[in-house]
Amino acid sequence: MFFPKEQFELLAPGGDLDSIKAAIVAGADAIYCGLERFNARNRATNITLDILDSVLTLAHQHQCKIFITINIVLLENEIPSVIRLLQQLAGSDVDGVIVQDLGLAYIIKHYFPELDMHASTQMNTHNEGQMLLLSQLGSSRVNLSRELNIDEITHLAQLGRQHNVMTEVFVHGSYCIGFSGLCYFSSERSGASGNRGRCSQPCRDQYQTTSVGKNYPLNLKDNSAYTDIAALAKAGVYSLKVEGRIKKPHYVYTVVDNWRKQIDQFCETGTIRQDMTELYHVFNRDFTNGYLQGDIHRDMYIDNPRNHAATHFSTIYQCRNLDEVKQVKQRLYDKTTEIIDKVETLTRTMPIEPKARRSLKGNSRRGDISIPKQANSDITTPPQLSVLISDSSDLELMNSCSDVSFFYQLPDALNYQLEAMIALFNHHPTLIPFFPAVLIGEHYQAAIELLRRINPDLLVTDNLGVAHIAQTLGINWVAGPQLNITNSFALQCIQQELKGVGAFISDEINALQMRKIVRPQGVRLFYTLYHPIHLMTSRQCFFMSTVGCKKPRMNKGCMMRCEKTASIISLKERPYVIHKQKGSHNRLYSDVNCLNLAVLEDLPSLYTDFMIDLRHIPTQTQIQMDKKSLIEQFKRALQGDLTAKEMLLTQIQGTTNKQYQKGL
Repeated sequence: MFFPKEQFELLAPGGDLDSIKAAIVAGADAIYCGLERFNARNRATNITLDILDSVLTLAHQHQCKIFITINIVLLENEIPSVIRLLQQLAGSDVDGVIVQDLGLAYIIKHYFPELDMHASTQMNTHNEGQMLLLSQLGSSRVNLSRELNIDEITHLAQLGRQHNVMTEVFVHGSYCIGFSGLCYFSSERSGASGNRGRCSQPCRDQYQTTSVGKNYPLNLKDNSAYTDIAALAKAGVYSLKVEGRIKKPHYVYTVVDNWRKQIDQFCETGTIRQDMTELYHVFNRDFTNGYLQGDIHRDMYIDNPRNHAATHFSTIYQCRNLDEVKQVKQRLYDKTTEIIDKVETLTRTMPIEPKARRSLKGNSRRGDISIPKQANSDITTPPQLSVLISDSSDLELMNSCSDVSFFYQLPDALNYQLEAMIALFNHHPTLIPFFPAVLIGEHYQAAIELLRRINPDLLVTDNLGVAHIAQTLGINWVAGPQLNITNSFALQCIQQELKGVGAFISDEINALQMRKIVRPQGVRLFYTLYHPIHLMTSRQCFFMSTVGCKKPRMNKGCMMRCEKTASIISLKERPYVIHKQKGSHNRLYSDVNCLNLAVLEDLPSLYTDFMIDLRHIPTQTQIQMDKKSLIEQFKRALQGDLTAKEMLLTQIQGTTNKQYQKGL
């Protein structure tokens, strides 16, 4: 079976001008690149607005498209500048913009529909409801989560084609161990948020040696689907995306050139290139296609975050001593120099000069875009308290705690517990379902079945696919904290476009950044006062590289039956909690919980609702009172009782609110 070349787009990274040129001469069909601000690779050099038109001209001369990344969450004070940027892009020949923020998506749909909008990998798209909702928002393509296997990709790619939504899949480059858009590790540790393009990659750090002898227990090999092109073609994937906006031009050239040859040979002859030698010459951490194959196994880890090239070729050449290894390194150096010289020669006649003076400064913002402004508050009563639980033994609290709403955290593997969850909610009709951020395949289908059968008055969700179900069934829904809401336009999007009734504001932002947010009339606005600090969710098993697991690879029983806790400890003696519950993915938490009572005084009229998270996550935080008394003290604190606040501060020991202090 042969496939036309037009079925595929080879999408290359362009972290700087030289990398863009390298991708063009290597045969990329499209390049994604960022400008100086508002993109998810803050460490890349990126390009300036002044040369954008020249870059577009050069790329289009070579039948190559340019997509601009604006794939971060946006703060309220950045909205005017972002609107001016969109005006500049709308007046250019740019081929598309890549977004994460719901507020930005709303602005583009309503005020810049001429811009072709793509959903970033930061939107963590892995189920059909998410795809349909993003299509509703105006997205013409989505980047699918890297954790999906080929069957899951096939289902979504075919669904996308039915709804005129194209799919992108990362086929080469770094793997994140956590689901994109749901990783707060760097943000919590150093204030460098992945949702702002500043990830410091703590997953690549060295930790104290684990029980199984690993020093880099979160470090995954790189992704490569190089020999899986036939499966991707059959799946109906359109865009084959190469990761690497902080990689050098010679890396970009080598990877894109090899993928170009692979696509062309496959489309022309139906045969597949097997030789990956050139891909091993440039930076790599060795390669795996474990997620794509649905084979999540121990050997996806590698205990070295640095370049694996020398190790790979030393093994190939069976080096027996250090002198032979040095010879291998010299050959690699010479090969790298050869590639660099080749790229410089090929791109020498591709000058880029500023064509137009473009700037985000000034007041030339379109007058028809109304920036939300603070209005008189419609809050006339003290904020309401909600409690999140995940254990049926805590349900008795509902009988003893009046005027409190209870949320129940649903498992990631919902289908395995579907009937039990239906029975639970039918027995407790006032209990509010709280959906997780990750619901893949059968577990998303189980969410549809659950909501059809229990028909709740309200739900909370960290997954936009569930929001789509709620829209369809006419159920009131609230956007959860992992949907990363940080600005007023995101709230407008939820209320006006997606028919939500409320939202949690992100835990990552501080009082000043919150204060500028305007709550739309009638929208419930939530914030979490007390909670374990979620750092990441992973489809991989953390225990294989930490305390060990007798299974060399994950299977269906791992999700259903595994319940385990472990820790990793940084070289600075700070522990992090690994926690896996039955029916859920592996998660990483901070060593202590967040307690933030300061927000009650800092922002007395912004929030209508506050939540406390009483799920049992085994951190070092200790509570010196029972849960009923704890809830009562939080209720009093919401009513302004200073004694209750003091008691909470003394009775909950070992907490932090440094993310609230730092902000984004």
